[in-house]
Amino acid sequence: MWEYIKSVQEKTDFYEKYYVNRAKTKLDFPSQKRNLIYIFMESMESSYADQEDGGIMDDNYIPNLTKLAKENINFSDKADGKLGGPTCLEATAYTVGGMVAQTAAINLKLHNSGSMFGNFLPNLTTMGDILNKEGYQQVFLCGSEGDFAGRDTYFTSHKDFHIEDYNAAKKEGFIAPDYKVFWGHEDEILYKRAKKQLEQLSSSDKPFNLTMLTVDTHFPRGYKCRLCKDKYNRQYANVIACADQQVYDFVEWIKKQDFYKNTTIVIAGDHTTMVDTSDPIWSNLNDNYKRTVYNTIINADCTYKENVTGNRDFSTMDMFPTTLAALGVQIDGNRLGLGTNLFSGQKTLPEKLGRGYINQELKKNDKEYNGFY
Repeated sequence: MWEYIKSVQEKTDFYEKYYVNRAKTKLDFPSQKRNLIYIFMESMESSYADQEDGGIMDDNYIPNLTKLAKENINFSDKADGKLGGPTCLEATAYTVGGMVAQTAAINLKLHNSGSMFGNFLPNLTTMGDILNKEGYQQVFLCGSEGDFAGRDTYFTSHKDFHIEDYNAAKKEGFIAPDYKVFWGHEDEILYKRAKKQLEQLSSSDKPFNLTMLTVDTHFPRGYKCRLCKDKYNRQYANVIACADQQVYDFVEWIKKQDFYKNTTIVIAGDHTTMVDTSDPIWSNLNDNYKRTVYNTIINADCTYKENVTGNRDFSTMDMFPTTLAALGVQIDGNRLGLGTNLFSGQKTLPEKLGRGYINQELKKNDKEYNGFY
């Protein structure tokens, strides 16, 4: 509490110095705009791989995600080709904060920014705003209630997303009116709904952005659905392995669809999980291991040098301009928000300034940041 009180009394001009406003940045989209499927996987981090592949587990609980990362693009903090990813900066290590970080490249100091006010950071430009202006159809799909922490307000404010949440699933007959497990409905149903959404979106001549959020792997033990196998003696491990298989099967289905050739898929954890140290799954965790968010980009439409993907110090905020670049968008200066286009090879803010310094500044009272509200 005292640290918080002290930090809000301290002023900084960090955003004034380092925030890159979309309104002042030239973006050139390709003549044929690419579709985007952005899969936020709840609490998915690279730590769940085995130690040989870059994680910290004795067994690889995410063999399919590891395979996708190796066969496609994985931006990693490691230099030896092992699985890695970005870290979460101050006020981004929870779901709505993580989503704002990856789609707008800022941190979210007020956790329920939109749920009380009906408008979520109205002066901020996000991925949704940019794609909306370019004529994209946009859908946010989740298996929980969309208004939790103002997520639905964020996506409708930025911009005109159709919200397909747990309540919509009941209205549309995917589940019974009284059906509820865990946070709403399990991911098995989410992927069925996603397939229907993609069939509808791809039938139009407009490009689309389907942004979706899974939930089964939520802290502390996850939700064990009927698809989960009892391969391990830890529930969370079985749930993670099940989520790994489900997202892989979904990607394989997408690859068989006609729209895939013009579609880029991003799979990323929304943040690292909240560690329950009483769970033996974390027995190998130590201070020498840096936990990072899982990421892979499939079917990107951009050129880059192979050496820019490894040995990087970056945050989830860098996913914002990097995702646009993966859609073939040319970004003047290769920066947006507090993020850097990782494909460009330019240094990120953590690489230039250090994460410790950035985190301290992000806690402080910032006039430029306050303008987003």
